[in-house]
Amino acid sequence: MDKLDQVIARVEDLAEETISLCQRLVRTNTVNRYSGDAQPGNEAEGQAVLEPLLRELGAKVEKFDCPPDIYERMGILGPPGRDFSGRPNLVAELDFGGSGPRAVLQAHMDTVGVDDMSIEPFSGEIRAGKIWGRGTTDCKGGLAAAVTALRVLSEFRADLHGSVVFQSVVEEECSGSGAGAMACCARGLQADFAIITDGSGPTIWRGYSGCLTVDLTVRGRSGHAARPGGVSAIEKALVIKKALDEFKREREAASDKARVNLGIFRAGIHPAVVPGEALLSLNLCYPLADAQAAEAAGEGFNGKLVREQFEAQVRAQEQADDWLREHPVEVFWVKDLIPFETPAAHPLVQSLAAMHRRILGEEPEILVSEAWSDACYLPHFCDIPTVVYGAGTPGQAHGPAEYAEIERILNCTKVLTAYLYEQLAG
Repeated sequence: MDKLDQVIARVEDLAEETISLCQRLVRTNTVNRYSGDAQPGNEAEGQAVLEPLLRELGAKVEKFDCPPDIYERMGILGPPGRDFSGRPNLVAELDFGGSGPRAVLQAHMDTVGVDDMSIEPFSGEIRAGKIWGRGTTDCKGGLAAAVTALRVLSEFRADLHGSVVFQSVVEEECSGSGAGAMACCARGLQADFAIITDGSGPTIWRGYSGCLTVDLTVRGRSGHAARPGGVSAIEKALVIKKALDEFKREREAASDKARVNLGIFRAGIHPAVVPGEALLSLNLCYPLADAQAAEAAGEGFNGKLVREQFEAQVRAQEQADDWLREHPVEVFWVKDLIPFETPAAHPLVQSLAAMHRRILGEEPEILVSEAWSDACYLPHFCDIPTVVYGAGTPGQAHGPAEYAEIERILNCTKVLTAYLYEQLAG
Protein backbone atom coordinates (compact mmCIF):
# COMPACT_ATOMS: atom_id res chain seq x y z
CA MET A 1 0.00 0.00 0.00
CA ASP A 2 1.56 3.31 -1.08
CA LYS A 3 1.34 6.48 1.03
CA LEU A 4 -1.67 7.92 -0.81
CA ASP A 5 -3.56 4.67 -0.25
CA GLN A 6 -2.68 4.93 3.42
CA VAL A 7 -4.04 8.48 3.52
CA ILE A 8 -7.33 7.39 1.95
CA ALA A 9 -7.56 4.42 4.32
CA ARG A 10 -7.17 6.77 7.25
CA VAL A 11 -9.96 9.02 5.95
CA GLU A 12 -12.16 5.94 5.72
CA ASP A 13 -11.21 4.96 9.28
CA LEU A 14 -12.41 8.40 10.42
CA ALA A 15 -15.71 8.31 8.53
CA GLU A 16 -17.78 7.96 11.69
CA GLU A 17 -15.97 10.87 13.34
CA THR A 18 -16.45 13.03 10.24
CA ILE A 19 -20.19 12.46 10.21
CA SER A 20 -20.38 12.89 13.99
CA LEU A 21 -18.70 16.29 13.66
CA CYS A 22 -21.19 17.31 11.01
CA GLN A 23 -23.99 16.28 13.38
CA ARG A 24 -22.50 18.34 16.23
CA LEU A 25 -22.31 21.39 13.99
CA VAL A 26 -25.89 20.95 12.76
CA ARG A 27 -27.09 20.66 16.36
CA THR A 28 -25.42 23.99 17.11
CA ASN A 29 -27.58 26.97 16.16
CA THR A 30 -25.46 29.23 13.96
CA VAL A 31 -28.36 30.87 12.12
CA ASN A 32 -27.26 34.28 10.86
CA ARG A 33 -28.31 37.15 13.11
CA TYR A 34 -30.01 38.82 10.13
CA SER A 35 -31.95 35.77 8.94
CA GLY A 36 -35.30 37.15 10.05
CA ASP A 37 -35.79 34.27 12.50
CA ALA A 38 -37.41 35.00 15.83
CA GLN A 39 -34.50 33.28 17.60
CA PRO A 40 -31.35 33.35 15.45
CA GLY A 41 -28.14 31.75 16.60
CA ASN A 42 -24.51 32.79 16.85
CA GLU A 43 -21.58 31.61 14.78
CA ALA A 44 -19.39 31.76 17.89
CA GLU A 45 -21.08 28.60 19.19
CA GLY A 46 -20.04 26.70 16.09
CA GLN A 47 -16.51 28.04 16.24
CA ALA A 48 -16.34 26.77 19.83
CA VAL A 49 -16.99 23.24 18.51
CA LEU A 50 -14.09 23.46 16.04
CA GLU A 51 -11.48 25.38 18.03
CA PRO A 52 -10.39 22.60 20.46
CA LEU A 53 -10.21 20.08 17.61
CA LEU A 54 -7.86 22.36 15.69
CA ARG A 55 -5.72 23.12 18.73
CA GLU A 56 -5.32 19.38 19.34
CA LEU A 57 -3.74 19.12 15.90
CA GLY A 58 -1.12 21.70 16.85
CA ALA A 59 -2.61 24.43 14.66
CA LYS A 60 -2.07 28.09 15.41
CA VAL A 61 -5.58 29.40 16.05
CA GLU A 62 -6.95 32.94 15.90
CA LYS A 63 -10.45 34.31 16.33
CA PHE A 64 -11.48 37.82 15.32
CA ASP A 65 -14.63 39.78 14.54
CA CYS A 66 -15.13 41.46 11.19
CA PRO A 67 -14.17 45.17 11.30
CA PRO A 68 -17.27 47.39 11.46
CA ASP A 69 -16.22 49.16 8.25
CA ILE A 70 -15.28 46.02 6.30
CA TYR A 71 -17.54 46.78 3.31
CA GLU A 72 -16.27 50.32 2.93
CA ARG A 73 -12.67 49.24 3.50
CA MET A 74 -12.83 46.65 0.74
CA GLY A 75 -14.93 48.70 -1.68
CA ILE A 76 -17.85 46.25 -1.71
CA LEU A 77 -21.47 47.38 -1.50
CA GLY A 78 -22.94 45.58 1.49
CA PRO A 79 -25.91 46.04 3.81
CA PRO A 80 -25.73 48.99 6.21
CA GLY A 81 -25.81 48.75 9.99
CA ARG A 82 -24.53 45.20 10.46
CA ASP A 83 -23.27 44.27 13.91
CA PHE A 84 -20.37 41.84 13.70
CA SER A 85 -19.44 41.88 17.38
CA GLY A 86 -19.26 38.53 19.17
CA ARG A 87 -19.48 36.61 15.90
CA PRO A 88 -15.84 35.73 15.22
CA ASN A 89 -14.13 34.19 12.26
CA LEU A 90 -11.94 31.23 13.16
CA VAL A 91 -8.59 30.86 11.38
CA ALA A 92 -6.20 27.99 12.08
CA GLU A 93 -2.89 27.31 10.35
CA LEU A 94 -1.30 23.88 10.33
CA ASP A 95 2.37 24.42 9.51
CA PHE A 96 4.44 21.46 8.32
CA GLY A 97 7.65 23.45 7.84
CA GLY A 98 9.86 23.63 4.82
CA SER A 99 9.26 25.47 1.59
CA GLY A 100 6.12 23.75 0.32
CA PRO A 101 2.93 25.46 -0.84
CA ARG A 102 0.51 27.33 1.37
CA ALA A 103 -3.09 26.23 0.86
CA VAL A 104 -6.36 27.72 2.12
CA LEU A 105 -9.45 25.74 3.10
CA GLN A 106 -12.52 27.88 3.74
CA ALA A 107 -16.19 27.40 4.54
CA HIS A 108 -18.82 29.52 6.29
CA MET A 109 -20.28 28.81 9.70
CA ASP A 110 -23.52 30.81 9.42
CA THR A 111 -26.74 29.37 8.00
CA VAL A 112 -29.99 30.79 6.72
CA GLY A 113 -33.05 30.78 8.96
CA VAL A 114 -35.07 27.82 10.19
CA ASP A 115 -38.49 29.28 11.00
CA ASP A 116 -39.99 27.99 7.74
CA MET A 117 -38.48 24.49 7.90
CA SER A 118 -40.70 21.42 7.74
CA ILE A 119 -38.36 19.23 9.82
CA GLU A 120 -36.60 19.67 13.15
CA PRO A 121 -33.82 22.03 12.04
CA PHE A 122 -31.18 21.09 14.61
CA SER A 123 -31.71 17.34 14.91
CA GLY A 124 -28.70 16.13 12.91
CA GLU A 125 -30.68 12.90 12.52
CA ILE A 126 -29.21 10.16 10.34
CA ARG A 127 -31.80 8.44 8.19
CA ALA A 128 -31.71 6.80 4.76
CA GLY A 129 -28.02 7.54 4.30
CA LYS A 130 -28.51 11.24 4.94
CA ILE A 131 -27.94 13.77 7.70
CA TRP A 132 -30.98 16.00 8.19
CA GLY A 133 -31.13 19.58 9.43
CA ARG A 134 -30.21 23.16 8.66
CA GLY A 135 -26.72 23.59 7.32
CA THR A 136 -26.11 19.93 6.46
CA THR A 137 -25.61 20.82 2.80
CA ASP A 138 -24.80 24.52 3.22
CA CYS A 139 -22.23 23.95 4.46
CA LYS A 140 -21.49 22.06 7.69
CA GLY A 141 -20.71 18.86 5.79
CA GLY A 142 -18.00 20.87 4.05
CA LEU A 143 -16.66 22.14 7.35
CA ALA A 144 -16.49 18.60 8.72
CA ALA A 145 -14.71 17.40 5.56
CA ALA A 146 -12.09 20.15 5.89
CA VAL A 147 -11.41 19.42 9.57
CA THR A 148 -11.00 15.70 8.90
CA ALA A 149 -8.60 16.50 6.06
CA LEU A 150 -6.50 18.55 8.48
CA ARG A 151 -6.57 15.74 11.04
CA VAL A 152 -5.29 13.19 8.55
CA LEU A 153 -2.63 15.54 7.19
CA SER A 154 -1.40 16.14 10.73
CA GLU A 155 -0.90 12.40 11.14
CA PHE A 156 1.25 12.29 7.99
CA ARG A 157 3.12 15.50 8.79
CA ALA A 158 6.54 13.84 8.40
CA ASP A 159 5.86 13.58 4.64
CA LEU A 160 4.72 17.17 4.17
CA HIS A 161 6.13 20.64 3.58
CA GLY A 162 4.26 23.95 3.59
CA SER A 163 1.06 24.73 5.43
CA VAL A 164 -2.73 24.74 5.32
CA VAL A 165 -4.81 27.69 6.52
CA PHE A 166 -8.34 26.76 7.57
CA GLN A 167 -10.90 29.58 7.67
CA SER A 168 -14.36 29.15 9.19
CA VAL A 169 -15.96 32.46 8.30
CA VAL A 170 -19.15 34.35 9.14
CA GLU A 171 -21.65 36.46 7.23
CA GLU A 172 -21.88 34.53 3.97
CA GLU A 173 -25.64 34.14 4.24
CA CYS A 174 -28.58 36.54 4.62
CA SER A 175 -27.05 39.37 2.55
CA GLY A 176 -23.95 39.26 4.76
CA SER A 177 -21.94 39.82 1.59
CA GLY A 178 -19.03 37.63 2.69
CA ALA A 179 -17.86 39.98 5.41
CA GLY A 180 -15.95 37.15 7.09
CA ALA A 181 -14.07 36.13 3.96
CA MET A 182 -13.26 39.77 3.26
CA ALA A 183 -12.00 40.23 6.81
CA CYS A 184 -9.57 37.35 6.28
CA CYS A 185 -8.38 38.92 3.02
CA ALA A 186 -7.97 42.30 4.71
CA ARG A 187 -5.43 40.76 7.11
CA GLY A 188 -3.04 40.16 4.22
CA LEU A 189 -3.92 36.57 3.33
CA GLN A 190 -1.37 34.93 1.04
CA ALA A 191 -1.49 31.42 -0.42
CA ASP A 192 -0.70 29.39 -3.51
CA PHE A 193 -4.25 28.09 -3.92
CA ALA A 194 -7.58 27.89 -2.13
CA ILE A 195 -10.36 25.33 -1.97
CA ILE A 196 -13.73 26.41 -0.58
CA THR A 197 -15.70 23.45 0.80
CA ASP A 198 -19.10 25.03 0.18
CA GLY A 199 -21.65 24.11 -2.46
CA SER A 200 -22.94 20.80 -3.71
CA GLY A 201 -20.52 18.11 -4.64
CA PRO A 202 -18.11 16.67 -4.87
CA THR A 203 -18.16 18.94 -7.93
CA ILE A 204 -15.45 21.33 -9.08
CA TRP A 205 -17.04 24.77 -9.19
CA ARG A 206 -14.48 26.91 -10.96
CA GLY A 207 -16.58 30.06 -10.78
CA TYR A 208 -19.69 31.74 -9.43
CA SER A 209 -21.91 34.60 -10.57
CA GLY A 210 -22.14 38.01 -8.98
CA CYS A 211 -25.24 38.96 -7.00
CA LEU A 212 -27.20 42.18 -6.56
CA THR A 213 -29.99 42.73 -4.05
CA VAL A 214 -32.34 45.67 -4.51
CA ASP A 215 -35.28 46.96 -2.47
CA LEU A 216 -38.05 48.89 -4.21
CA THR A 217 -40.43 50.95 -2.09
CA VAL A 218 -43.66 51.90 -3.86
CA ARG A 219 -45.83 54.50 -2.15
CA GLY A 220 -49.54 55.06 -2.54
CA ARG A 221 -52.02 57.01 -0.42
CA SER A 222 -53.48 55.22 2.58
CA GLY A 223 -57.12 55.61 3.57
CA HIS A 224 -60.39 53.87 4.39
CA ALA A 225 -61.20 51.25 1.79
CA ALA A 226 -64.88 52.31 1.68
CA ARG A 227 -64.12 55.93 0.85
CA PRO A 228 -62.59 57.55 -2.22
CA GLY A 229 -59.16 59.17 -2.25
CA GLY A 230 -56.90 56.25 -1.52
CA VAL A 231 -54.23 55.06 -3.94
CA SER A 232 -53.28 51.41 -3.52
CA ALA A 233 -49.56 50.84 -3.27
CA ILE A 234 -50.21 47.22 -4.24
CA GLU A 235 -51.81 48.23 -7.51
CA LYS A 236 -48.95 50.62 -8.25
CA ALA A 237 -46.42 47.93 -7.34
CA LEU A 238 -48.08 45.67 -9.90
CA VAL A 239 -47.44 48.36 -12.50
CA ILE A 240 -43.77 48.31 -11.55
CA LYS A 241 -43.76 44.52 -11.60
CA LYS A 242 -44.33 44.65 -15.37
CA ALA A 243 -40.88 46.23 -15.68
CA LEU A 244 -39.41 43.58 -13.38
CA ASP A 245 -40.96 40.79 -15.44
CA GLU A 246 -39.57 42.23 -18.67
CA PHE A 247 -36.13 42.69 -17.11
CA LYS A 248 -36.22 39.05 -15.94
CA ARG A 249 -37.18 37.80 -19.41
CA GLU A 250 -34.42 39.76 -21.10
CA ARG A 251 -31.70 38.84 -18.60
CA GLU A 252 -32.46 35.14 -18.37
CA ALA A 253 -32.78 34.83 -22.15
CA ALA A 254 -29.30 36.33 -22.49
CA SER A 255 -27.54 34.13 -19.91
CA ASP A 256 -28.31 31.17 -17.67
CA LYS A 257 -26.06 32.87 -15.08
CA ALA A 258 -28.31 35.97 -14.93
CA ARG A 259 -31.14 34.77 -12.70
CA VAL A 260 -33.70 37.29 -11.42
CA ASN A 261 -35.84 36.47 -8.39
CA LEU A 262 -38.54 38.59 -6.78
CA GLY A 263 -38.19 37.20 -3.27
CA ILE A 264 -40.31 39.59 -1.22
CA PHE A 265 -43.57 41.39 -2.08
CA ARG A 266 -45.00 42.87 1.10
CA ALA A 267 -47.83 45.38 1.54
CA GLY A 268 -50.98 46.18 3.47
CA ILE A 269 -52.10 46.07 7.09
CA HIS A 270 -55.84 45.29 6.86
CA PRO A 271 -58.48 44.53 4.20
CA ALA A 272 -60.32 47.72 5.16
CA VAL A 273 -57.27 49.96 4.68
CA VAL A 274 -55.93 51.06 1.32
CA PRO A 275 -52.24 50.06 1.45
CA GLY A 276 -50.00 53.10 1.52
CA GLU A 277 -46.69 51.32 0.90
CA ALA A 278 -45.39 48.20 -0.80
CA LEU A 279 -41.93 46.62 -0.70
CA LEU A 280 -40.49 44.51 -3.47
CA SER A 281 -37.06 42.94 -2.90
CA LEU A 282 -35.14 41.12 -5.62
CA ASN A 283 -31.92 39.20 -6.18
CA LEU A 284 -30.26 39.74 -9.55
CA CYS A 285 -27.40 37.41 -10.46
CA TYR A 286 -24.88 38.52 -13.07
CA PRO A 287 -22.08 36.68 -14.88
CA LEU A 288 -18.42 37.59 -15.11
CA ALA A 289 -18.93 39.33 -18.45
CA ASP A 290 -21.10 41.99 -16.79
CA ALA A 291 -18.42 42.82 -14.22
CA GLN A 292 -15.78 42.95 -16.94
CA ALA A 293 -17.96 45.30 -18.99
CA ALA A 294 -18.40 47.61 -16.00
CA GLU A 295 -14.67 47.61 -15.39
CA ALA A 296 -13.99 48.44 -19.04
CA ALA A 297 -16.45 51.35 -18.78
CA GLY A 298 -14.56 52.76 -15.78
CA GLU A 299 -17.21 51.81 -13.23
CA GLY A 300 -15.12 49.23 -11.39
CA PHE A 301 -15.38 45.44 -11.29
CA ASN A 302 -19.01 45.10 -10.21
CA GLY A 303 -22.64 45.05 -11.38
CA LYS A 304 -22.95 48.80 -11.94
CA LEU A 305 -24.11 48.52 -15.56
CA VAL A 306 -26.73 45.93 -14.60
CA ARG A 307 -27.95 48.26 -11.86
CA GLU A 308 -28.26 51.11 -14.34
CA GLN A 309 -30.17 48.95 -16.82
CA PHE A 310 -32.55 47.81 -14.09
CA GLU A 311 -33.24 51.32 -12.84
CA ALA A 312 -33.80 52.58 -16.38
CA GLN A 313 -36.53 49.98 -16.94
CA VAL A 314 -38.20 50.86 -13.65
CA ARG A 315 -38.13 54.59 -14.48
CA ALA A 316 -39.49 53.97 -17.98
CA GLN A 317 -42.39 52.00 -16.51
CA GLU A 318 -43.17 54.84 -14.12
CA GLN A 319 -43.75 57.16 -17.05
CA ALA A 320 -46.74 55.08 -18.13
CA ASP A 321 -48.60 55.84 -14.88
CA ASP A 322 -49.82 59.27 -13.75
CA TRP A 323 -49.36 58.54 -10.04
CA LEU A 324 -45.90 56.99 -10.39
CA ARG A 325 -44.66 59.89 -12.51
CA GLU A 326 -45.36 62.15 -9.55
CA HIS A 327 -44.40 59.61 -6.87
CA PRO A 328 -41.38 57.70 -8.17
CA VAL A 329 -40.27 54.40 -6.69
CA GLU A 330 -37.50 54.50 -4.09
CA VAL A 331 -34.66 52.23 -5.27
CA PHE A 332 -32.17 51.04 -2.65
CA TRP A 333 -29.29 48.75 -3.58
CA VAL A 334 -28.55 46.49 -0.62
CA LYS A 335 -25.51 44.68 -2.00
CA ASP A 336 -23.36 44.16 -5.06
CA LEU A 337 -21.24 41.01 -4.74
CA ILE A 338 -18.68 40.24 -7.41
CA PRO A 339 -18.32 37.10 -9.56
CA PHE A 340 -15.20 35.08 -10.20
CA GLU A 341 -14.00 32.42 -12.61
CA THR A 342 -10.85 30.33 -12.57
CA PRO A 343 -10.08 29.16 -16.13
CA ALA A 344 -10.94 25.52 -16.86
CA ALA A 345 -7.36 24.95 -18.01
CA HIS A 346 -5.83 26.32 -14.80
CA PRO A 347 -3.50 23.81 -13.05
CA LEU A 348 -5.61 23.95 -9.88
CA VAL A 349 -8.75 22.89 -11.75
CA GLN A 350 -7.01 20.23 -13.78
CA SER A 351 -4.98 18.71 -10.94
CA LEU A 352 -8.00 18.55 -8.63
CA ALA A 353 -10.00 16.94 -11.44
CA ALA A 354 -7.25 14.36 -11.88
CA MET A 355 -7.35 13.49 -8.17
CA HIS A 356 -11.15 13.23 -8.29
CA ARG A 357 -10.85 10.69 -11.12
CA ARG A 358 -8.12 8.79 -9.31
CA ILE A 359 -9.94 8.48 -6.00
CA LEU A 360 -13.58 8.18 -7.08
CA GLY A 361 -13.07 6.54 -10.48
CA GLU A 362 -15.40 8.92 -12.28
CA GLU A 363 -15.22 12.07 -14.36
CA PRO A 364 -15.84 15.19 -12.24
CA GLU A 365 -18.26 17.90 -13.23
CA ILE A 366 -16.41 21.18 -13.78
CA LEU A 367 -18.95 24.00 -13.68
CA VAL A 368 -19.61 27.69 -13.21
CA SER A 369 -22.52 28.34 -10.84
CA GLU A 370 -25.34 30.82 -11.33
CA ALA A 371 -25.29 31.40 -7.54
CA TRP A 372 -22.79 33.53 -5.58
CA SER A 373 -19.97 32.47 -3.22
CA ASP A 374 -17.65 34.33 -0.86
CA ALA A 375 -14.91 32.40 -2.67
CA CYS A 376 -14.84 35.41 -5.02
CA TYR A 377 -12.77 37.54 -2.67
CA LEU A 378 -9.68 35.33 -2.51
CA PRO A 379 -8.80 35.70 -6.21
CA HIS A 380 -10.01 39.32 -6.36
CA PHE A 381 -8.24 40.78 -3.33
CA CYS A 382 -5.43 38.28 -2.73
CA ASP A 383 -4.72 36.92 -6.22
CA ILE A 384 -5.16 33.35 -4.96
CA PRO A 385 -6.30 30.74 -7.52
CA THR A 386 -9.57 29.41 -6.11
CA VAL A 387 -12.14 26.69 -6.67
CA VAL A 388 -15.14 25.48 -4.71
CA TYR A 389 -15.29 21.75 -3.93
CA GLY A 390 -18.15 21.03 -1.60
CA ALA A 391 -19.92 18.14 0.08
CA GLY A 392 -23.55 19.17 -0.17
CA THR A 393 -26.46 17.55 -1.99
CA PRO A 394 -27.75 19.40 -5.08
CA GLY A 395 -31.01 21.25 -4.51
CA GLN A 396 -30.90 21.04 -0.71
CA ALA A 397 -29.25 24.32 0.29
CA HIS A 398 -31.73 26.60 2.10
CA GLY A 399 -34.48 23.98 1.63
CA PRO A 400 -37.34 23.39 4.10
CA ALA A 401 -36.20 19.80 4.72
CA GLU A 402 -32.46 20.21 4.16
CA TYR A 403 -30.24 17.15 4.21
CA ALA A 404 -26.82 16.04 3.00
CA GLU A 405 -25.99 12.59 1.69
CA ILE A 406 -23.31 10.95 3.80
CA GLU A 407 -21.60 9.44 0.75
CA ARG A 408 -21.05 12.91 -0.74
CA ILE A 409 -19.47 14.20 2.47
CA LEU A 410 -17.11 11.25 2.69
CA ASN A 411 -16.19 11.37 -1.01
CA CYS A 412 -15.40 15.07 -0.70
CA THR A 413 -13.23 14.33 2.33
CA LYS A 414 -11.29 11.61 0.50
CA VAL A 415 -10.50 13.69 -2.57
CA LEU A 416 -9.77 16.84 -0.57
CA THR A 417 -7.36 15.05 1.77
CA ALA A 418 -5.61 13.16 -1.01
CA TYR A 419 -5.22 16.31 -3.08
CA LEU A 420 -3.72 18.31 -0.23
CA TYR A 421 -1.41 15.42 0.67
CA GLU A 422 -0.13 15.19 -2.89
CA GLN A 423 0.42 18.95 -3.16
CA LEU A 424 2.27 19.20 0.16
CA ALA A 425 4.27 16.00 -0.27
CA GLY A 426 5.43 16.87 -3.78
